[in-house]
Amino acid sequence: MPMLFPVLAFLLLISGCSSSGHRAPVSDLSLNKESVATVKQVNKPSDYENATHYKVEAGDTLYSIAWKTGVDVNNIAKYNNLKAPYTIYQGRNLKLRPSLAKKSHSGTVTTVKKTSSTAKKIKSSCVSEIRVQNKKEKVVASNAKEYHKHSNKPKASQINVNDKGGGKISNWRWPAAGKLSKTFSSSQAGMKGISISNQRGAPVYVASPGLVVYAGSALRGYGNLIIIKHNNDYLSAYAHNEKLLVNENEQVTAGQVIATMGDSGTETVHLHFEIRYRGKAVDPQRYLPKR
Repeated sequence: MPMLFPVLAFLLLISGCSSSGHRAPVSDLSLNKESVATVKQVNKPSDYENATHYKVEAGDTLYSIAWKTGVDVNNIAKYNNLKAPYTIYQGRNLKLRPSLAKKSHSGTVTTVKKTSSTAKKIKSSCVSEIRVQNKKEKVVASNAKEYHKHSNKPKASQINVNDKGGGKISNWRWPAAGKLSKTFSSSQAGMKGISISNQRGAPVYVASPGLVVYAGSALRGYGNLIIIKHNNDYLSAYAHNEKLLVNENEQVTAGQVIATMGDSGTETVHLHFEIRYRGKAVDPQRYLPKR
């Protein structure tokens, strides 16, 4: 009997510790891990909302990066001093946001004239790096098939972009026949385009004339993807294709067959179609003719 009281006191102590509100439940921790894993599996512009830089991966082009991050391709080029054909190298960190600049009391941007020794070294190394890239690195096509995962040599991609200016496009057409199975949602986690369901192998058409600036499968969550530049303001994308029938840097016309419908990167056969205006997703049904 005397031994019973110490045992009971010990059990009460353990019970009190386990009920403390200072420890996170195991179920909450596992849920957080699943949430992070889900974000990594599918690229969404909202994932990069607060990101200041993006590290170039194998198969990337400047346009696929703009699509992935939701940043206007013209802004990315400006922030990183890139000129057509927009050559980028695997492993490089690209700015997604403008650099912070000191402002005077009058609101004008001022430049700090004094350059530290550290800054000089950085500038010198950057110049050296540019020279190495220009003289020694071989620029290869940005098609994902061209990249070799086991190569240690930096890869580069470039797109020969025709500057068509900006402005409204009035000649959009439907990119595929079939049932409209999903529609656009403006919510952060919502559908950023439309889904059109049809049989496997059904033709996928160009919605408006333009230049193919991406054709590959490097963007997670999109499967076999084609991105077309129509002008400096508008891009369109055609995802989850079975076969791609065009290549990057190819001019395409409205109604041209560019792919066949499939289920790459998804579980059902359908076309996922998006339109981006200056990097931001817009409702395609606002632009497509009624049917």
